[in-house]
Amino acid sequence: MKMQSLSKAQLFHVLHQIFSYQFSENIADLFLEPFEDMVIKFSRRTGKVKQIFYQGELQSTYRSPFGTFSLTLYAALRILKKIPNPNNRIQVQHDVADFIRQGKSVFSQHVELLDKNLKIGDEVFVVDESDELLAIGKLNAPVNLILSSNSGCAVKVRKGVNSIKLKN
Repeated sequence: MKMQSLSKAQLFHVLHQIFSYQFSENIADLFLEPFEDMVIKFSRRTGKVKQIFYQGELQSTYRSPFGTFSLTLYAALRILKKIPNPNNRIQVQHDVADFIRQGKSVFSQHVELLDKNLKIGDEVFVVDESDELLAIGKLNAPVNLILSSNSGCAVKVRKGVNSIKLKN
């Protein structure tokens, strides 16, 4: 389907459905809250959504093979405080927080708390004990294995917060 040819209302509806399926309806609402001010880039070849920008910052990229979106740190910072803890989160021990900020993966033995509804491949927010964002990545193991194991990669981190310059 060429999303580029959809009306603004139809495009909002399609994006809302994808984000609701991938995350939750609450996160879809929060992510798309500033929809009127978002800039959406489309693929010239397929006409599908390629990237979503808000206030000049990339918020999300469409992952065509999976039909889902990967969020950026800017999107995470915008919506994280508006969703209840532990939704879509992995909380890590304070002693590894600096490594995670640098973009290092999260290992099972460092996980203190996590959303038990997460599934392998889900986009997750990695936070410290005070619920401050450290990184964003993909869940790499089942929740029950992460909770019962002291080894293995729990989250493959895509970006740590040290990789971006935050606007004041």
